[in-house]
Amino acid sequence: MKKQMFAFIKRLILIAFPIVLQQLFLNFASLLDTLMVGQLDEISISGVYVATQIVFVFNMMMFGTVEGAGVFFSQYFGTKDEEHMRKCYALKYVLSISFAIVGMVVLFTFGRDIASLFVSTEAELDIAVSYLNIVISSSIPFAITVTLSSTLRESHKTFTPMIITFIGIMFNLLFNYLFIYGIGPFPQLGGVGAAIGTFINRIVEMTLLVLIVLIKKEKFNKNLFHSFKIEKDLLKKIIKKSIPLFLNETLWSLSQFTLVYFFSKADPLATTVLPIVTTIFNLLFVVMLGVGQGVSILVANSVGESKFDTAQKEAYYSLIITVIVNLVLGAVLFICSDLIVSLYSGVGLQAREIASYLIKFDGIYLIVSGINLTLFFLLRAGGKTEIVFLFDSCFCWLISIPFAIILVNFTNMDFKTLYVLVYSIEIIKAIVGMILLLSKKWYKNLVVDSNIESVN
Repeated sequence: MKKQMFAFIKRLILIAFPIVLQQLFLNFASLLDTLMVGQLDEISISGVYVATQIVFVFNMMMFGTVEGAGVFFSQYFGTKDEEHMRKCYALKYVLSISFAIVGMVVLFTFGRDIASLFVSTEAELDIAVSYLNIVISSSIPFAITVTLSSTLRESHKTFTPMIITFIGIMFNLLFNYLFIYGIGPFPQLGGVGAAIGTFINRIVEMTLLVLIVLIKKEKFNKNLFHSFKIEKDLLKKIIKKSIPLFLNETLWSLSQFTLVYFFSKADPLATTVLPIVTTIFNLLFVVMLGVGQGVSILVANSVGESKFDTAQKEAYYSLIITVIVNLVLGAVLFICSDLIVSLYSGVGLQAREIASYLIKFDGIYLIVSGINLTLFFLLRAGGKTEIVFLFDSCFCWLISIPFAIILVNFTNMDFKTLYVLVYSIEIIKAIVGMILLLSKKWYKNLVVDSNIESVN
Protein backbone atom coordinates (compact mmCIF):
# COMPACT_ATOMS: atom_id res chain seq x y z
CA MET A 1 0.00 0.00 0.00
CA LYS A 2 2.70 2.47 1.04
CA LYS A 3 4.87 1.46 -1.89
CA GLN A 4 2.01 2.07 -4.32
CA MET A 5 1.21 5.40 -2.72
CA PHE A 6 4.78 6.66 -2.93
CA ALA A 7 5.03 5.50 -6.54
CA PHE A 8 1.88 7.48 -7.31
CA ILE A 9 3.20 10.54 -5.46
CA LYS A 10 6.42 10.36 -7.49
CA ARG A 11 4.52 10.26 -10.80
CA LEU A 12 2.19 13.01 -9.59
CA ILE A 13 5.09 15.28 -8.65
CA LEU A 14 6.68 14.85 -12.09
CA ILE A 15 3.46 15.93 -13.78
CA ALA A 16 2.00 18.32 -11.22
CA PHE A 17 5.12 20.25 -10.17
CA PRO A 18 5.47 22.15 -13.47
CA ILE A 19 1.70 22.78 -13.49
CA VAL A 20 1.88 24.12 -9.93
CA LEU A 21 4.77 26.40 -10.87
CA GLN A 22 2.88 27.58 -13.96
CA GLN A 23 -0.18 28.42 -11.85
CA LEU A 24 1.98 30.09 -9.21
CA PHE A 25 3.60 32.25 -11.89
CA LEU A 26 0.16 33.25 -13.16
CA ASN A 27 -1.19 34.10 -9.74
CA PHE A 28 1.99 35.79 -8.60
CA ALA A 29 1.65 38.01 -11.65
CA SER A 30 -1.97 38.64 -10.66
CA LEU A 31 -0.79 39.52 -7.16
CA LEU A 32 1.74 42.00 -8.52
CA ASP A 33 -0.95 43.45 -10.81
CA THR A 34 -3.18 43.99 -7.79
CA LEU A 35 -0.33 45.50 -5.79
CA MET A 36 0.61 47.84 -8.66
CA VAL A 37 -2.97 49.01 -9.12
CA GLY A 38 -3.36 49.06 -5.32
CA GLN A 39 -0.80 51.85 -5.13
CA LEU A 40 -3.17 54.08 -7.12
CA ASP A 41 -6.63 54.36 -5.53
CA GLU A 42 -9.77 52.38 -4.67
CA ILE A 43 -11.55 53.47 -7.87
CA SER A 44 -8.84 51.86 -10.01
CA ILE A 45 -8.90 48.69 -7.91
CA SER A 46 -12.69 48.36 -8.19
CA GLY A 47 -12.76 49.07 -11.93
CA VAL A 48 -10.01 46.58 -12.75
CA TYR A 49 -11.51 43.95 -10.43
CA VAL A 50 -14.94 44.12 -12.07
CA ALA A 51 -13.35 43.74 -15.52
CA THR A 52 -11.18 40.83 -14.41
CA GLN A 53 -14.25 39.06 -13.01
CA ILE A 54 -15.93 39.29 -16.41
CA VAL A 55 -12.73 38.04 -18.06
CA PHE A 56 -12.60 35.24 -15.46
CA VAL A 57 -16.06 34.00 -16.51
CA PHE A 58 -15.02 34.16 -20.18
CA ASN A 59 -11.77 32.27 -19.45
CA MET A 60 -13.54 29.52 -17.52
CA MET A 61 -15.99 29.07 -20.39
CA MET A 62 -13.02 28.85 -22.75
CA PHE A 63 -11.45 26.11 -20.61
CA GLY A 64 -14.82 24.37 -20.60
CA THR A 65 -14.85 24.18 -24.42
CA VAL A 66 -11.73 21.96 -24.45
CA GLU A 67 -12.22 19.92 -21.27
CA GLY A 68 -14.49 17.25 -22.78
CA ALA A 69 -12.09 16.54 -25.65
CA GLY A 70 -9.27 16.71 -23.08
CA VAL A 71 -10.76 13.85 -21.03
CA PHE A 72 -10.92 11.71 -24.18
CA PHE A 73 -7.39 12.78 -25.15
CA SER A 74 -6.07 11.69 -21.73
CA GLN A 75 -7.80 8.32 -21.94
CA TYR A 76 -6.57 7.77 -25.50
CA PHE A 77 -3.10 8.75 -24.29
CA GLY A 78 -3.40 5.93 -21.74
CA THR A 79 -4.13 3.47 -24.57
CA LYS A 80 -1.47 5.07 -26.85
CA ASP A 81 -4.04 5.64 -29.62
CA GLU A 82 -2.28 8.46 -31.50
CA GLU A 83 -4.86 8.76 -34.29
CA HIS A 84 -7.71 9.50 -31.91
CA MET A 85 -5.50 11.74 -29.79
CA ARG A 86 -5.01 13.92 -32.88
CA LYS A 87 -8.73 13.99 -33.58
CA CYS A 88 -9.45 15.19 -30.03
CA TYR A 89 -6.76 17.84 -30.38
CA ALA A 90 -8.20 19.09 -33.68
CA LEU A 91 -11.67 19.29 -32.17
CA LYS A 92 -10.28 21.45 -29.35
CA TYR A 93 -9.23 24.03 -31.93
CA VAL A 94 -12.64 24.11 -33.57
CA LEU A 95 -14.45 24.54 -30.26
CA SER A 96 -12.10 27.03 -28.59
CA ILE A 97 -11.68 29.38 -31.57
CA SER A 98 -15.40 29.30 -32.34
CA PHE A 99 -16.17 30.22 -28.75
CA ALA A 100 -13.54 32.99 -28.79
CA ILE A 101 -15.22 34.65 -31.78
CA VAL A 102 -18.70 34.45 -30.26
CA GLY A 103 -17.43 35.67 -26.88
CA MET A 104 -15.71 38.68 -28.42
CA VAL A 105 -18.88 39.75 -30.21
CA VAL A 106 -20.97 39.40 -27.04
CA LEU A 107 -18.57 41.25 -24.74
CA PHE A 108 -17.81 44.07 -27.17
CA THR A 109 -21.56 44.57 -27.52
CA PHE A 110 -22.74 44.11 -23.93
CA GLY A 111 -19.58 44.49 -21.82
CA ARG A 112 -20.46 47.98 -20.57
CA ASP A 113 -23.96 46.91 -19.56
CA ILE A 114 -22.59 43.94 -17.61
CA ALA A 115 -19.89 45.98 -15.84
CA SER A 116 -22.41 48.66 -14.88
CA LEU A 117 -24.16 46.17 -12.57
CA PHE A 118 -21.15 46.09 -10.24
CA VAL A 119 -19.82 49.64 -10.02
CA SER A 120 -21.21 52.76 -8.40
CA THR A 121 -19.39 55.51 -10.36
CA GLU A 122 -18.76 56.36 -14.01
CA ALA A 123 -15.02 56.52 -13.33
CA GLU A 124 -14.98 52.89 -12.20
CA LEU A 125 -17.12 51.89 -15.18
CA ASP A 126 -14.83 53.59 -17.68
CA ILE A 127 -11.79 51.79 -16.25
CA ALA A 128 -13.61 48.44 -16.26
CA VAL A 129 -14.80 48.76 -19.88
CA SER A 130 -11.44 49.96 -21.20
CA TYR A 131 -9.65 47.08 -19.47
CA LEU A 132 -12.22 44.56 -20.72
CA ASN A 133 -12.07 45.68 -24.37
CA ILE A 134 -8.28 45.44 -24.51
CA VAL A 135 -8.09 41.96 -22.95
CA ILE A 136 -10.99 40.53 -24.96
CA SER A 137 -9.23 41.62 -28.17
CA SER A 138 -6.71 38.83 -27.53
CA SER A 139 -9.33 36.06 -27.30
CA ILE A 140 -8.28 34.10 -30.39
CA PRO A 141 -4.59 33.94 -29.36
CA PHE A 142 -5.81 32.91 -25.91
CA ALA A 143 -7.94 30.11 -27.45
CA ILE A 144 -4.89 28.77 -29.29
CA THR A 145 -2.83 28.94 -26.10
CA VAL A 146 -5.48 27.09 -24.08
CA THR A 147 -5.67 24.35 -26.73
CA LEU A 148 -1.90 23.87 -26.98
CA SER A 149 -1.17 24.14 -23.24
CA SER A 150 -3.89 21.68 -22.22
CA THR A 151 -2.83 19.17 -24.89
CA LEU A 152 0.82 19.34 -23.86
CA ARG A 153 -0.15 18.75 -20.22
CA GLU A 154 -2.36 15.81 -21.17
CA SER A 155 0.66 14.41 -23.06
CA HIS A 156 2.64 14.57 -19.77
CA LYS A 157 4.74 17.43 -21.21
CA THR A 158 4.10 19.92 -18.46
CA PHE A 159 7.44 21.74 -18.39
CA THR A 160 6.95 23.47 -21.75
CA PRO A 161 3.72 25.30 -20.78
CA MET A 162 5.35 26.23 -17.47
CA ILE A 163 8.40 27.84 -19.07
CA ILE A 164 6.33 29.69 -21.65
CA THR A 165 3.94 30.97 -18.99
CA PHE A 166 6.91 32.31 -17.04
CA ILE A 167 8.28 34.12 -20.10
CA GLY A 168 4.85 35.57 -20.89
CA ILE A 169 4.44 36.81 -17.33
CA MET A 170 7.78 38.61 -17.48
CA PHE A 171 6.48 40.53 -20.49
CA ASN A 172 3.21 41.11 -18.66
CA LEU A 173 4.86 42.57 -15.57
CA LEU A 174 7.27 44.71 -17.59
CA PHE A 175 4.55 46.35 -19.67
CA ASN A 176 2.23 46.63 -16.66
CA TYR A 177 4.89 48.65 -14.89
CA LEU A 178 5.56 50.83 -17.93
CA PHE A 179 1.91 51.57 -18.74
CA ILE A 180 0.39 51.72 -15.24
CA TYR A 181 2.89 54.31 -13.99
CA GLY A 182 3.93 55.92 -17.29
CA ILE A 183 7.63 55.13 -17.18
CA GLY A 184 9.84 56.89 -19.74
CA PRO A 185 8.09 57.49 -23.09
CA PHE A 186 5.11 55.28 -22.15
CA PRO A 187 1.81 56.98 -21.25
CA GLN A 188 0.48 56.69 -17.68
CA LEU A 189 -2.73 54.67 -18.07
CA GLY A 190 -3.33 53.52 -14.49
CA GLY A 191 -5.49 50.40 -14.19
CA VAL A 192 -5.98 50.20 -17.97
CA GLY A 193 -2.22 49.74 -18.33
CA ALA A 194 -2.59 46.32 -16.69
CA ALA A 195 -4.81 45.24 -19.59
CA ILE A 196 -2.09 46.07 -22.11
CA GLY A 197 0.34 43.86 -20.19
CA THR A 198 -2.16 40.99 -20.31
CA PHE A 199 -2.71 41.50 -24.05
CA ILE A 200 1.03 41.37 -24.78
CA ASN A 201 1.42 38.34 -22.52
CA ARG A 202 -1.20 36.40 -24.50
CA ILE A 203 0.42 37.18 -27.85
CA VAL A 204 3.84 36.12 -26.58
CA GLU A 205 2.55 32.85 -25.08
CA MET A 206 0.66 31.86 -28.23
CA THR A 207 3.62 32.64 -30.50
CA LEU A 208 6.10 30.63 -28.42
CA LEU A 209 3.76 27.65 -28.03
CA VAL A 210 3.05 27.45 -31.76
CA LEU A 211 6.77 27.68 -32.59
CA ILE A 212 7.74 24.99 -30.09
CA VAL A 213 5.04 22.56 -31.20
CA LEU A 214 6.12 23.04 -34.84
CA ILE A 215 9.85 22.81 -34.12
CA LYS A 216 9.48 19.68 -31.94
CA LYS A 217 7.09 18.14 -34.47
CA GLU A 218 4.72 16.96 -31.75
CA LYS A 219 2.87 13.83 -32.82
CA PHE A 220 -0.54 15.18 -31.87
CA ASN A 221 0.02 18.11 -34.28
CA LYS A 222 0.90 15.84 -37.23
CA ASN A 223 -1.58 15.96 -40.14
CA LEU A 224 -3.70 18.40 -38.17
CA PHE A 225 -6.05 19.31 -41.02
CA HIS A 226 -6.61 15.65 -41.85
CA SER A 227 -7.51 15.07 -38.20
CA PHE A 228 -10.53 17.34 -38.52
CA LYS A 229 -12.17 14.24 -40.04
CA ILE A 230 -13.78 12.73 -36.94
CA GLU A 231 -15.91 9.60 -36.69
CA LYS A 232 -19.58 10.36 -36.13
CA ASP A 233 -19.89 8.21 -33.03
CA LEU A 234 -16.71 9.63 -31.52
CA LEU A 235 -17.85 13.19 -32.23
CA LYS A 236 -21.20 12.47 -30.59
CA LYS A 237 -19.50 10.94 -27.55
CA ILE A 238 -17.12 13.87 -27.13
CA ILE A 239 -19.88 16.47 -27.55
CA LYS A 240 -22.12 14.56 -25.13
CA LYS A 241 -19.38 14.60 -22.50
CA SER A 242 -18.25 18.14 -23.33
CA ILE A 243 -21.64 19.81 -22.85
CA PRO A 244 -21.86 19.10 -19.08
CA LEU A 245 -18.26 20.26 -18.59
CA PHE A 246 -18.80 23.43 -20.61
CA LEU A 247 -22.05 24.15 -18.77
CA ASN A 248 -20.33 23.42 -15.48
CA GLU A 249 -17.47 25.86 -16.08
CA THR A 250 -19.94 28.45 -17.36
CA LEU A 251 -22.44 28.14 -14.53
CA TRP A 252 -19.77 27.80 -11.84
CA SER A 253 -17.90 30.92 -12.97
CA LEU A 254 -21.19 32.80 -13.33
CA SER A 255 -22.11 31.71 -9.81
CA GLN A 256 -18.88 33.23 -8.46
CA PHE A 257 -19.61 36.38 -10.47
CA THR A 258 -23.13 36.45 -9.03
CA LEU A 259 -21.81 36.10 -5.49
CA VAL A 260 -19.58 39.13 -6.11
CA TYR A 261 -22.73 41.01 -7.16
CA PHE A 262 -24.52 40.18 -3.91
CA PHE A 263 -21.42 40.92 -1.85
CA SER A 264 -21.17 44.33 -3.53
CA LYS A 265 -24.82 45.02 -2.69
CA ALA A 266 -24.20 44.11 0.95
CA ASP A 267 -21.24 46.49 1.17
CA PRO A 268 -19.75 48.80 -1.52
CA LEU A 269 -16.32 48.06 -0.05
CA ALA A 270 -16.63 44.48 -1.31
CA THR A 271 -15.21 45.36 -4.76
CA THR A 272 -12.19 46.88 -3.03
CA VAL A 273 -11.68 44.07 -0.50
CA LEU A 274 -12.31 41.07 -2.77
CA PRO A 275 -9.45 41.79 -5.23
CA ILE A 276 -7.04 41.58 -2.30
CA VAL A 277 -8.61 38.53 -0.66
CA THR A 278 -9.14 36.44 -3.79
CA THR A 279 -5.71 37.21 -5.24
CA ILE A 280 -3.96 36.11 -2.03
CA PHE A 281 -6.17 33.04 -1.64
CA ASN A 282 -5.57 31.99 -5.24
CA LEU A 283 -1.81 32.34 -4.85
CA LEU A 284 -1.87 29.33 -2.50
CA PHE A 285 -4.95 27.61 -3.86
CA VAL A 286 -3.21 27.13 -7.23
CA VAL A 287 -0.94 24.58 -5.59
CA MET A 288 -3.95 22.32 -5.25
CA LEU A 289 -5.18 23.35 -8.69
CA GLY A 290 -1.92 22.08 -10.17
CA VAL A 291 -2.08 18.90 -8.10
CA GLY A 292 -5.69 18.42 -9.16
CA GLN A 293 -4.83 18.73 -12.85
CA GLY A 294 -2.00 16.23 -12.37
CA VAL A 295 -4.36 13.86 -10.56
CA SER A 296 -6.90 14.21 -13.37
CA ILE A 297 -4.32 13.26 -16.01
CA LEU A 298 -3.01 10.21 -14.11
CA VAL A 299 -6.42 8.89 -13.05
CA ALA A 300 -7.86 9.41 -16.55
CA ASN A 301 -4.93 7.37 -17.93
CA SER A 302 -5.77 4.54 -15.50
CA VAL A 303 -9.48 4.67 -16.36
CA GLY A 304 -8.62 4.67 -20.08
CA GLU A 305 -6.67 1.43 -19.51
CA SER A 306 -9.63 0.01 -17.50
CA LYS A 307 -7.48 -0.18 -14.36
CA PHE A 308 -10.38 0.79 -12.13
CA ASP A 309 -8.93 -0.57 -8.87
CA THR A 310 -5.79 1.47 -9.52
CA ALA A 311 -7.88 4.57 -10.24
CA GLN A 312 -9.80 4.13 -6.98
CA LYS A 313 -6.58 3.80 -4.97
CA GLU A 314 -5.11 6.85 -6.73
CA ALA A 315 -8.21 8.79 -5.76
CA TYR A 316 -7.68 7.93 -2.09
CA TYR A 317 -3.99 8.86 -2.30
CA SER A 318 -4.95 12.19 -3.89
CA LEU A 319 -7.26 13.11 -1.01
CA ILE A 320 -4.61 12.26 1.59
CA ILE A 321 -2.12 14.51 -0.21
CA THR A 322 -4.75 17.27 -0.43
CA VAL A 323 -5.43 17.28 3.31
CA ILE A 324 -1.74 17.39 4.27
CA VAL A 325 -0.78 20.12 1.77
CA ASN A 326 -3.74 22.35 2.58
CA LEU A 327 -3.19 22.16 6.33
CA VAL A 328 0.29 23.61 5.76
CA LEU A 329 -0.80 26.23 3.21
CA GLY A 330 -3.78 27.29 5.33
CA ALA A 331 -1.56 27.87 8.34
CA VAL A 332 0.78 30.06 6.24
CA LEU A 333 -2.16 32.11 4.95
CA PHE A 334 -3.60 32.62 8.43
CA ILE A 335 -0.29 33.72 9.98
CA CYS A 336 0.71 36.10 7.17
CA SER A 337 -2.66 37.84 6.65
CA ASP A 338 -1.82 41.13 8.39
CA LEU A 339 1.56 41.43 6.69
CA ILE A 340 0.03 40.82 3.26
CA VAL A 341 -2.72 43.43 3.66
CA SER A 342 -0.25 46.08 4.87
CA LEU A 343 1.29 46.10 1.35
CA TYR A 344 -1.83 47.75 -0.13
CA SER A 345 -0.99 51.34 0.76
CA GLY A 346 -3.60 52.85 -1.57
CA VAL A 347 -6.45 51.09 0.23
CA GLY A 348 -8.27 52.58 3.23
CA LEU A 349 -7.87 51.23 6.76
CA GLN A 350 -11.39 49.79 7.01
CA ALA A 351 -11.02 47.84 3.76
CA ARG A 352 -7.65 46.49 4.89
CA GLU A 353 -9.10 45.33 8.22
CA ILE A 354 -11.91 43.46 6.48
CA ALA A 355 -9.43 41.93 4.01
CA SER A 356 -7.21 40.69 6.84
CA TYR A 357 -10.19 39.06 8.59
CA LEU A 358 -11.31 37.29 5.41
CA ILE A 359 -7.80 36.10 4.56
CA LYS A 360 -7.62 34.47 8.01
CA PHE A 361 -10.91 32.73 7.29
CA ASP A 362 -9.59 31.57 3.91
CA GLY A 363 -6.63 30.01 5.70
CA ILE A 364 -9.09 27.81 7.60
CA TYR A 365 -11.41 27.28 4.63
CA LEU A 366 -8.55 26.23 2.30
CA ILE A 367 -8.74 22.57 3.35
CA VAL A 368 -12.45 22.30 2.44
CA SER A 369 -11.88 24.12 -0.84
CA GLY A 370 -8.91 21.90 -1.66
CA ILE A 371 -10.86 18.70 -1.02
CA ASN A 372 -13.69 19.92 -3.25
CA LEU A 373 -11.25 20.78 -6.02
CA THR A 374 -9.57 17.37 -5.87
CA LEU A 375 -12.97 15.66 -5.91
CA PHE A 376 -13.93 17.74 -8.95
CA PHE A 377 -10.83 16.65 -10.89
CA LEU A 378 -11.29 13.01 -9.86
CA LEU A 379 -14.91 12.96 -10.99
CA ARG A 380 -13.94 14.65 -14.26
CA ALA A 381 -11.14 12.13 -14.87
CA GLY A 382 -13.65 9.33 -14.28
CA GLY A 383 -15.50 10.41 -17.42
CA LYS A 384 -18.95 10.79 -15.88
CA THR A 385 -19.21 14.48 -16.64
CA GLU A 386 -22.88 14.63 -15.73
CA ILE A 387 -21.90 13.94 -12.11
CA VAL A 388 -19.32 16.74 -12.30
CA PHE A 389 -22.04 19.13 -13.44
CA LEU A 390 -24.34 18.18 -10.55
CA PHE A 391 -21.51 18.21 -8.00
CA ASP A 392 -20.00 21.55 -8.93
CA SER A 393 -22.19 24.20 -10.55
CA CYS A 394 -25.58 22.84 -9.48
CA PHE A 395 -24.48 23.07 -5.86
CA CYS A 396 -23.57 26.73 -6.35
CA TRP A 397 -26.87 27.67 -8.01
CA LEU A 398 -29.16 25.55 -5.85
CA ILE A 399 -27.46 26.04 -2.48
CA SER A 400 -24.83 28.81 -2.30
CA ILE A 401 -26.57 31.56 -4.28
CA PRO A 402 -30.07 31.13 -2.77
CA PHE A 403 -28.41 31.16 0.65
CA ALA A 404 -26.60 34.41 -0.22
CA ILE A 405 -29.84 35.97 -1.55
CA ILE A 406 -31.66 35.16 1.69
CA LEU A 407 -28.89 36.59 3.85
CA VAL A 408 -28.57 39.79 1.79
CA ASN A 409 -32.30 40.51 1.51
CA PHE A 410 -33.62 39.34 4.85
CA THR A 411 -30.83 40.15 7.32
CA ASN A 412 -28.65 43.12 8.17
CA MET A 413 -25.57 40.93 8.20
CA ASP A 414 -22.23 42.65 7.62
CA PHE A 415 -20.09 41.70 4.62
CA LYS A 416 -17.52 39.74 6.68
CA THR A 417 -20.10 37.41 8.22
CA LEU A 418 -21.92 37.03 4.91
CA TYR A 419 -18.72 35.94 3.16
CA VAL A 420 -17.86 33.41 5.90
CA LEU A 421 -21.32 31.83 5.99
CA VAL A 422 -21.75 31.58 2.21
CA TYR A 423 -18.47 29.75 1.74
CA SER A 424 -18.73 27.63 4.89
CA ILE A 425 -21.68 25.66 3.52
CA GLU A 426 -19.35 24.12 0.92
CA ILE A 427 -18.62 21.55 3.64
CA ILE A 428 -21.86 19.92 2.43
CA LYS A 429 -20.38 19.69 -1.06
CA ALA A 430 -17.27 17.94 0.28
CA ILE A 431 -19.41 15.35 2.09
CA VAL A 432 -21.48 14.65 -1.04
CA GLY A 433 -18.29 14.31 -3.12
CA MET A 434 -16.80 11.82 -0.67
CA ILE A 435 -19.97 9.72 -0.82
CA LEU A 436 -19.76 9.69 -4.64
CA LEU A 437 -16.13 8.65 -4.50
CA LEU A 438 -16.71 5.86 -1.97
CA SER A 439 -19.57 4.50 -4.09
CA LYS A 440 -17.01 3.45 -6.74
CA LYS A 441 -19.47 4.45 -9.46
CA TRP A 442 -17.68 7.62 -10.55
CA TYR A 443 -15.58 6.21 -13.41
CA LYS A 444 -16.24 4.93 -16.91
CA ASN A 445 -13.90 3.99 -19.75
CA LEU A 446 -14.91 6.26 -22.63
CA VAL A 447 -12.52 4.90 -25.27
CA VAL A 448 -13.04 1.15 -25.21
CA ASP A 449 -14.80 0.99 -28.57
CA SER A 450 -14.63 2.86 -31.85
CA ASN A 451 -15.27 1.32 -35.24
CA ILE A 452 -17.08 4.23 -36.59
CA GLU A 453 -17.95 6.13 -39.72
CA SER A 454 -16.02 9.30 -40.46
CA VAL A 455 -17.45 12.76 -41.03
CA ASN A 456 -15.86 16.01 -42.09
